[in-house]
Amino acid sequence: MGYCVAKDDDEGAGRREQTRKRILDAARKIVKKHGMNGATIRKIADEAGVSPGLVMQYFQTKAELIQEIFLETNKILMEKFQFNMASAKSFLEMAMGALEAMSARDLHDPDLTRQVMAFTWSWGREEERKFSQTLLDMSDILANSMSSIYLPSDIEHRRVASFALVNIYVGYLRIALQENWSRAKLLSSVEPAVRFVIAGLEGISAQDGDKDTS
Repeated sequence: MGYCVAKDDDEGAGRREQTRKRILDAARKIVKKHGMNGATIRKIADEAGVSPGLVMQYFQTKAELIQEIFLETNKILMEKFQFNMASAKSFLEMAMGALEAMSARDLHDPDLTRQVMAFTWSWGREEERKFSQTLLDMSDILANSMSSIYLPSDIEHRRVASFALVNIYVGYLRIALQENWSRAKLLSSVEPAVRFVIAGLEGISAQDGDKDTS
């Protein structure tokens, strides 16, 4: 009896996950076709083949649904992000590897990224908090990966620098989306700013070294 209950629970969880995925896939299609403002719960439900009420059981608001699309792509991003961090031989490789992973996500489907980024301006406080936490998580991975051998030993310096890099990238990404840049052009455009941040960090590291030897 216990086995049957567990099996039923597993099957139910599997069906719920399939329904959730179908709703997310439908939302992506509707957003691309009708834009963020035109992507109503009714249209998403019709595309997914479910009722609007069922969509609302999984996602209470459209903002929550759209944000989940963004967070789903972040799962793939974080895997590539961490791989690039582990294989880097210098801070420049590390930083550019991180931004390369982000660009792979953001320019894989530029139209969807444009819609999501435009929609972030209308997010409420809770949605904005979750989005900001995503940026902080990526910044912390980068900060914790930085070698204190050639960078400041103070983790706060590294965290500030990595957060600056992520936000510099987001600024260039907005231009890239407006101008239809390729990934190569985006990364080559952001690299001088990355080198500038690195130079500042190396200067701080040198000052720390001078203090230690004095």
